[in-house]
Amino acid sequence: MDQGRPIPVERFLLRAVGRTDVGAQRTQNEDAMYYDDFLGVYVVCDGMGGHASGQVASDIAIRTMVHSLKTGDPPPAPGQDQLVAAMKAANAAVFQRSLTDHACHGMGTTAVGIRFEEGRVHLCHCGDSRAYLLRHGQLQQLTRDHSLRNLYQDRPDLIGTLGPATSNVIIRAIGLDASVEIEHNTMIPEHNDVFLLCCDGLSDLVDDWMIREIMTSGESLEAIAENLIRAANNNGGTDNITVVLTQTFVDPLWVPQHQYPQQMHGY
Repeated sequence: MDQGRPIPVERFLLRAVGRTDVGAQRTQNEDAMYYDDFLGVYVVCDGMGGHASGQVASDIAIRTMVHSLKTGDPPPAPGQDQLVAAMKAANAAVFQRSLTDHACHGMGTTAVGIRFEEGRVHLCHCGDSRAYLLRHGQLQQLTRDHSLRNLYQDRPDLIGTLGPATSNVIIRAIGLDASVEIEHNTMIPEHNDVFLLCCDGLSDLVDDWMIREIMTSGESLEAIAENLIRAANNNGGTDNITVVLTQTFVDPLWVPQHQYPQQMHGY
């Protein structure tokens, strides 16, 4: 028997800003982002590949994900979240382009995204682009990089077998193979949460304590985004830098469904 969708305890209003910067040492920006408060979807991608194909990969990934989330095509598998299905569709699109366009051979992109659905947040990622949460003044990293370094931590028996574990070596990305595993988790949002999605152009150059200092400054989301990018550039700006900030607010006009009148009478 269909139990229906769960009634959320609270309904949230969402507000987001996004900023991207080429950095101090690159000539092209291979990052891409998307944020939509109406859909409740926020995504950051960091493309990789020679001859600007990283820019192609991140662009294809974002456009494919947005199309999938807006149209429901392809439909999610049973029990699969829409954002997971969208990222898998992006993987297929990027991989197919890499097979048919010689200049794009071997390209790929990381992806990190959140999707709000009633009283929960779906968190999906692939690669080393990260999601953070600022709650009650404390900053928490929500994602764990799919990196060779972390693989070696999990599997000491493999240490050295796949090469040196430098911080920028990742073992999973969108578009590198015909299929990909998307890590998916859920959490319950709270009033005044601030979610940060970013590429490694920020997280590699700005320590978590400094990210927290900037995010707790009391300034607007726009100023916080600009200051995060400025901090990365001040520390060398060795890569493209992209940030998306999303803040949650309890809607004061929202009425729980169980408080609706049972019948509506015409005048």
